[in-house]
Amino acid sequence: MAELMEYSYLLDRADECDDPYMQLVYATSWAISVYYAYQRTWKPFNPILGETYEMSNHGGISFIAEQVSHHPPMRNSVDVYPVGRTRVSLKRDGVVFDLVPPPTKVNNLIFGRTWVDSPGEMIMTNLTTGDKAVLYFQPCGWFGAGRYEVDGYVYSAAEEPKILMTGNGMRQ
Repeated sequence: MAELMEYSYLLDRADECDDPYMQLVYATSWAISVYYAYQRTWKPFNPILGETYEMSNHGGISFIAEQVSHHPPMRNSVDVYPVGRTRVSLKRDGVVFDLVPPPTKVNNLIFGRTWVDSPGEMIMTNLTTGDKAVLYFQPCGWFGAGRYEVDGYVYSAAEEPKILMTGNGMRQ
């Protein structure tokens, strides 16, 4: 969860921007930034019950988490299908974004080299204007081909493509 705020300055840029399409570009770029952490695929930090993790970054954001239960993995992979929504509000104008992330699969949790794949659509909708960004995360192919490649568009509320977004989530 703390990794979500690593690139929070992108939300500040969205808040400072007057162009609603560029606001979506910045907000969507922030949402994609968490996938940069996927390159750190060593076995996860496994705290004991009651242990806390605290983070303060240069942007004045503080985060605290506590381990409240422990369920060790029983399989070598985990499929994650997000069912909730993430909502982000910009301070200046009260613009609200709604994020629906793609499904994620974590492979080789117990043995082998752990790797993560998130094939599918990510949709970030500006609930204020109806504009949206629809990005497609390419599925990982043989020997990692296509992994972390992202392509899509920012669309107007009238479904007209306005800005092409393309890149690799592992490159800063």
